[in-house]
Amino acid sequence: MSTSLRDTLVRERYLTRFSWALQDHPKDKQIVRELRTELTATAAEVGMRAAVADLGHPRVLADAYLNELGRPVPRWATGAVWGALAVGAVAYLAFAYGIGTLDTIGQMGGGTLERVFLGATTTFTNDDGAVSVSSTLTWQVLVFYAAVFTVPFLLGARVWRVWAGSPATARAAHA
Repeated sequence: MSTSLRDTLVRERYLTRFSWALQDHPKDKQIVRELRTELTATAAEVGMRAAVADLGHPRVLADAYLNELGRPVPRWATGAVWGALAVGAVAYLAFAYGIGTLDTIGQMGGGTLERVFLGATTTFTNDDGAVSVSSTLTWQVLVFYAAVFTVPFLLGARVWRVWAGSPATARAAHA
């Protein structure tokens, strides 16, 4: 018996939420595959909604698997999302600044303006024939964007968990 589109969507939504909560478990892909098989088999007997409801909240189920590891694990995917959002926010602010600068130059009758940020020179032009923005790229700007990504990445990933369950940490805690 094949599963209906609705049942497939219910199952995959649950498994996506479960997979996100289970991220960075050493066997996460295998666990999700096995759970998909079990859900499909159980759904043939009781229906997909009941099968999913019997598992409980996906976060609680994932926590049970993660607790079996005996140590907290970093959440690298969450960290990557946090870092990407931070870089996106800074890029959005730079874009908004550029649009505002071009509009201001236009309101003042047109012209060209140069600004320097971290060694990178950006030229804004708004006159009768052209509207443009050009910029140079410096190592300082690359370091800035790397820091903007790295700090939220490390915090979002909870990088300190790498050492939380290591044997050296356990020995230090018992000493």
